[in-house]
Amino acid sequence: MLVPYRWLSQYVPGLPPPGDVAEALTLSGTACESLTGEGADALFDFEITHDRADCVNIFGIAREAAAVLGLELKHPDLFVSEEGPAVDELVTVRIISPDLCRRYVARVVTEVTIGPSPEWMQKRLIACGIRPVNNVVDITNYVMLELGQPLHAFDLDRIPDGAIAVRRARDGESIVTIDGELRELSEDMLVIANSTSPVAIAGIMGGADTEVEESTTQVLLEAATFDSVSVWRAQRALKMRTEASIRFSRGMWPENSRLGIDRAAMLMAELKVGKVAAGRIDEYSGLEAPIHIRLRPARVNRLLGITLPQEDMELILMRLGFILDEWNQDSCRVLVPNHRMDVLQEEDLVEEIARVYGYDKIPTTIPKGAPPEIRLNPGMRFASKVGEILRGSGLTEIDTMTFTSESACCELRLSEEDTERREVKISNPISSEHTMLRTTLLVSLVDVMKRNASRQRDDVAIYEIGKVFQRRDAQEDRKEPDRESALPCERKMIGLALMGKLKEPTWGNQADDADFFDMKGIIETLLESLGISRYSFEKATHPTLHPGRTAKVAANGEDIGYFGELHPAVNEALGLKKSAYLAELDGEKLLLGMPTDREVRQLPRFPAVTRDIAVVVRKDLESKRVEDRIWEAGAGLVESVNLFDVYVGPQVPPEHKSLAYSITYRSLDRTLTDEEVGEVHAGIVESLTSEVGAFIRSQD
Repeated sequence: MLVPYRWLSQYVPGLPPPGDVAEALTLSGTACESLTGEGADALFDFEITHDRADCVNIFGIAREAAAVLGLELKHPDLFVSEEGPAVDELVTVRIISPDLCRRYVARVVTEVTIGPSPEWMQKRLIACGIRPVNNVVDITNYVMLELGQPLHAFDLDRIPDGAIAVRRARDGESIVTIDGELRELSEDMLVIANSTSPVAIAGIMGGADTEVEESTTQVLLEAATFDSVSVWRAQRALKMRTEASIRFSRGMWPENSRLGIDRAAMLMAELKVGKVAAGRIDEYSGLEAPIHIRLRPARVNRLLGITLPQEDMELILMRLGFILDEWNQDSCRVLVPNHRMDVLQEEDLVEEIARVYGYDKIPTTIPKGAPPEIRLNPGMRFASKVGEILRGSGLTEIDTMTFTSESACCELRLSEEDTERREVKISNPISSEHTMLRTTLLVSLVDVMKRNASRQRDDVAIYEIGKVFQRRDAQEDRKEPDRESALPCERKMIGLALMGKLKEPTWGNQADDADFFDMKGIIETLLESLGISRYSFEKATHPTLHPGRTAKVAANGEDIGYFGELHPAVNEALGLKKSAYLAELDGEKLLLGMPTDREVRQLPRFPAVTRDIAVVVRKDLESKRVEDRIWEAGAGLVESVNLFDVYVGPQVPPEHKSLAYSITYRSLDRTLTDEEVGEVHAGIVESLTSEVGAFIRSQD
């Protein structure tokens, strides 16, 4: 923001030279630069943070300068010379959307003579980067720069019956703004309208139909407090960024509307622009309760590491416009002025005292005592542990955006009825490729593989721990019957993806491409490393994965995810040259399923006995059922069961397969005899024969 030195000194008598002012304000924490050096016509360039809406004007900067430099602050003259009819005989105002307009103030100037503004005013506007237009428009711009209150001037004769309504735009409405462009409006935009159509886009720009011109004889002045979020959304949707919208989108305090319009009316009367009608129309829902904050001087000094007298704290706050009362031994009550919308708690007051006192005066100190112990919450500890395991398995972590698009879901062959298509659409997407939140990590994993493949990188082993989002159904959340207003369901998921070789081939070791069982082994390693021993895999289907090479994962009797080979149709559509394998596990269920205590067993003291067994079963029978029967029939002596061969061929009947297991027997309290092992082994054979329909494969 550009501020002329001469204009600033009008409100801070005795202001030092520009260089001294710039240095003092910079040391107080305000980004300031003197552009033209010393002299009465010097300019200051201020960087105003978004929370300091009170400083986007000359008087706000003057208030800061007076407080920092310890000078007197002179307020602008607001005496209005009124004459002519009462304003309510000329204009009526209705606020139909009070949620978007808290206050609307109007004044009328009659017998207007349009002409150029005074030279001194034009020079100040030009210095601040605004082009002079005519006396009426220049005064509204001058007051906006001076007090931070945007105003607008309407040609009152072009408003039928002087009726003004502040309402939301209606569906299909449009307006030609003063820049000559046709703007299509939406129902979430606020407009100033006459009895039939909009005459201005609230907080952004007026309409061409009511623009002040040389023939204008009556002017309606407007000053309002519009909702900052509404103005920001409208300026973004319409791609219109004006001086007014910049200020409204930062936030405006209602009292400034009255001050701004009175200042403009005073200047119009003083500069003989016209006659100001008596009174003002002020539609205001009511004053808000003032903010009071309890300030403790001892805490101020403790937080800043200084010893500042209580009297100095009072003086600093009073210079900034704060009111202090109800002093007692330890604290006082501070009334926050309405223009300081950024001050909400005691720490904010401490910051005000520190920056005016001078950051350069606060001594540099070294923290005392032992540093606090860093403790991660359970979710972060879990993510750290999972990442450590997966990186140890040869995978690389990725971190992708949670945004995706419906076309990406279509690429994965997810149907409209699928739970992973309960999309959460973004109301203001950053691009057409990011219109919704992702419902599954598969979209992110597939996108990374596709990008790598397009750059001739066909060997990929990655994982991601991230959130997915799904829209809630009303039946699932009885507390929130309105589906559209329900917050999306967020879940922390673990996604894995393999494609190509897991290791670089070396001389004498030509690595094979990853397959289904590599992914299964990584998942087993993850579960066992987390202390989850009760897990299983079952045949399953998924629209994105190969119909015959997909399995679901269960742990502690609950489904926690799935994995499998990418569907050939998806693989081809993505342009992948190698088979890809994907997995998605529910991280929250895994966290809850992790044991709090790890079981530790002593090393075996007695020798083990190993027996092999080959059984013939139906081809569609899962090996897990055979292993479960071996464990159950093992009478507590089975230590491990290892499947080491699967055979399908002439030696077994059609539609059957042979499974060969190595079974290890061990007792913790004695050495097993051949008779004991033979008896248990025979029981296992009998159980397999009777329970799963298996028969022992002959050795011929």
